[in-house]
Amino acid sequence: MPKETLQFVHADRPPATDGVRVFDSLTRRFMGTEFTFRIIGSSHYVSAPEFGFYELSTCEPVSTADRGAATVPLEPDRPSRRLTFENDAIQCVTEIEHRPLSAFPRTRYRSRPRSFDLAYAFDGPPEAVTTIEIDANGYETYHTYPEYELALYTRTVLTTDRDSSPLDSAAPRPTSTGDLTDTEPPMRDIQTDD
Repeated sequence: MPKETLQFVHADRPPATDGVRVFDSLTRRFMGTEFTFRIIGSSHYVSAPEFGFYELSTCEPVSTADRGAATVPLEPDRPSRRLTFENDAIQCVTEIEHRPLSAFPRTRYRSRPRSFDLAYAFDGPPEAVTTIEIDANGYETYHTYPEYELALYTRTVLTTDRDSSPLDSAAPRPTSTGDLTDTEPPMRDIQTDD
């Protein structure tokens, strides 16, 4: 039975990730510290322990301890949504758009999957794919849900100072036709597929 919603959590401590499987992972210096980007069994997970920044996107129910979870229906033709998060070290704005499945750059994915920073095609419905692309001040993701004819697109913009000009440019881009190495507390029961 397909999941009908995506839970989106921004937090200043690691969210509960019991039993989460990691399919692709990349740790890199970004904004002056290490960020780890992961495609997980139910969506994606981004962490930057030095900034106290954790973003979990999952089709699985989230723990009640992970307060602040936003529920995103997996339905086409929903309005865009903006999520914000701020702590003493970082500001974050995430735009979420429900795009038609045809908006996902499928030709690029099929011919050049490594042109994305991270990409993974899941078993199950054909064409169920998650991608992550990182740029100078944030990252964007695609999560495709063929069963809903949906390409859920997110654009996250981050800033570490009180100058919010990068956040003003949080608008999504135009539509186009591992290892766990964090220094955060250990994530219990995570399975890694190599």
